[in-house]
Amino acid sequence: MKIAVFTDSFPPSFGGAENAVARYSAALSKSHEVIVFAPDNNKPYDDKVYPFKVVRVKSLQVSPNDYYAMPFIDRKVKRTLDAFSPDVMHFQTVGQMAAYCTRYAKKHGIPTVSTVHTKYYYCYKHAFKSTIVSKLLLRCVMNRVKRATAVCAVSESMKQTLKSYGVANPITVIRNGGEKKQPPLEKNRLSNKFTLLYVGLVISYKNIGFSLLSLAELKKKRDDFIFYIVGKGPHIKKFSKLSKKLGLSENVIFVGGVAGKEELNRYYSGADLMLFPSIFDTDGLVILEGANNRLPTLTIRGTGASERLTDNVTGFVEENSPKAFAQRIESLMENKALLNTVGENAANIFTDWETTAKNYTKIYQEILGLKKDS
Repeated sequence: MKIAVFTDSFPPSFGGAENAVARYSAALSKSHEVIVFAPDNNKPYDDKVYPFKVVRVKSLQVSPNDYYAMPFIDRKVKRTLDAFSPDVMHFQTVGQMAAYCTRYAKKHGIPTVSTVHTKYYYCYKHAFKSTIVSKLLLRCVMNRVKRATAVCAVSESMKQTLKSYGVANPITVIRNGGEKKQPPLEKNRLSNKFTLLYVGLVISYKNIGFSLLSLAELKKKRDDFIFYIVGKGPHIKKFSKLSKKLGLSENVIFVGGVAGKEELNRYYSGADLMLFPSIFDTDGLVILEGANNRLPTLTIRGTGASERLTDNVTGFVEENSPKAFAQRIESLMENKALLNTVGENAANIFTDWETTAKNYTKIYQEILGLKKDS
């Protein structure tokens, strides 16, 4: 089967959606012919590392990490599609790449699949500070999703969010996968103190401020902890200032970006607990990455990130309150046996990218009217 994937989120930009598209496409390419259309990012990249073809599309930089592709003014997009003659077109974005994909597919009678990773209204409100502008943009991009032959979401939370956005299409939940290591790394502690970890984009909507407020509550009772924040982002200075204001300067370390999986796994394997209180994320690949290193995660109840977890079994789920978060962290500091047991159990939440690719293949076959795999 020939599959054309369209995205505005792809390496060398960094983030969950970028990783998801790259890894899903790699798994899919083991059984199918795949071309990924992605922004050119206006920076060096090496697409030879991928087992599928990448077509870089002219783009505009809209933030240090975000690029907006412009396929309508890039002639090679049509030339490549015409030569490739895809069976299915899959857009994992809602921008102009999605608009181009749906228009080309309609003209050529090709079925389309839409996967939505992101709570776009949240992003628009964060960027434009205007309810009216955010709602107008949301209506525009959701019309592209509605035109897809099949609509998918990466979590139940994202599915419900799409419904709240007015998408009445049937929506299939297909979860992201992870890259499991066998065996996991041996624990090599980062600190003699109780070690907390955050991995991801350092930006306000990831709720990092919530973690810092929680730790300020915890510090009222004890000081024997350290919090590593691993990742790049536009708000490192902001959260550094907040840490100092909350009296956490000696407890919080901003690591910045790390080079390669091996170095990242060193942080996962050397920590006691990952904090991931994001109410923005619809899934959270870092939870899987931590689980593969026997690192349990503490999340907020009712979020997309919490869906994979069973409280006190495969992870920890707490109320949306810094004081409640602080109390749960303190209880885990006193109950290492539970922490270790849940860390071992966390491997049970793992799903691989091959499973994700197979689930999408079933969707492709259904919309093409092909016989399903037995």
